[in-house]
Amino acid sequence: VNFEQQTSSIKTAILGDMFELGDEAKKEHQCIVDLVSTMLLDNVILIGEHFYKAKIVASKIIAFKSFEDFKVEFDTSKIKNTSILIKGSRGMALERVLELL
Repeated sequence: VNFEQQTSSIKTAILGDMFELGDEAKKEHQCIVDLVSTMLLDNVILIGEHFYKAKIVASKIIAFKSFEDFKVEFDTSKIKNTSILIKGSRGMALERVLELL
């Protein structure tokens, strides 16, 4: 089922950097930022250096340079009781987010 189309009232996407993109990394991360800006998501949290450097214009998007920055700076109570999609390269180890919820 497409996450965007789920009927839950509040949807949050937590996305981590995509590794092994080489010279295309900057462009591909910007494409993802542009895409999620237009999607029916309430919150988008981006984690990783590539996402952190992307141009973000939508107020529903917040970026953190690293997982440690996210862990220290983000109040996870803001996303309690929401549907959450977590996706990123294996090297980002985003399963650590679950420990914070």
